[in-house]
Amino acid sequence: MPDLKTKDRSPSFPFIPIAQALERLTALEATFSRHPIPASKAGIAWGMKEKSSQAYQILAALKAFGLVQYEGSAEDRKATLTDAARTYLRAQQEAVKLAVVQRAALAPKIIGELWKEWGAKRPPDAVCLDELILKRGFTDSAARTFLKVYDETIEYALLIDGGMVEGSDADDPIDAAAAPDQTYEDQDGAASIDRGGAPIPPKKVGILMSGERELTAGLLSRNASYRVIVNGRVGTKEIETLIKKLEIDKEILADEETNEGVDKSAFD
Repeated sequence: MPDLKTKDRSPSFPFIPIAQALERLTALEATFSRHPIPASKAGIAWGMKEKSSQAYQILAALKAFGLVQYEGSAEDRKATLTDAARTYLRAQQEAVKLAVVQRAALAPKIIGELWKEWGAKRPPDAVCLDELILKRGFTDSAARTFLKVYDETIEYALLIDGGMVEGSDADDPIDAAAAPDQTYEDQDGAASIDRGGAPIPPKKVGILMSGERELTAGLLSRNASYRVIVNGRVGTKEIETLIKKLEIDKEILADEETNEGVDKSAFD
């Protein structure tokens, strides 16, 4: 009887980088507020169907970064936001947010271990891939995806300079080990995020009207940032409407850039 070979499984790691995880966290909180989140319905916050496999992976990534914790098991499993996640969502000072982001970035065991080993500037891809594949049991596909997640996470958390802000001690990371993480199984999904390595700009404190709150904020490029102020309940439907409006603005800006690039001398 021939030997049955089991499918190669790479070590567990979040399949999305920290920046994308924080975006998913914001949408999750906007949809479910302070209520426990049934794991099977978490995808509703991200425009996905119930019991979506991708939604389960995203939730597992949030847990790996220490942003949610699990209660119960199987069909009764629920997720709740951790204290670290609530601090990130509520904090007004960028230094406080960054401390949470840095601790969360290093919460996944393998990212924390390799950041300590590789330092602020990791070795070339070939060297890292050999370590991941030959020493740590990654498949080739998973190793390449991991490096993508690792690079974007370390860069977004401003750990590429090797320093950490006060309150984000690498030896005291967010506890993300309360329940096992979902193992990555060579699936695509680590979206590329261009952060440019720029430092997080200081937040401009403005006066919010009654009922207004900051939904999310962050970097768009080295010289641009964004801040979304909302009023009232914001769920999946409202976020989809906002996306459509931004798409319209994108087309308008694209037209303006095209017109600016026209060689006017051709019409002289």
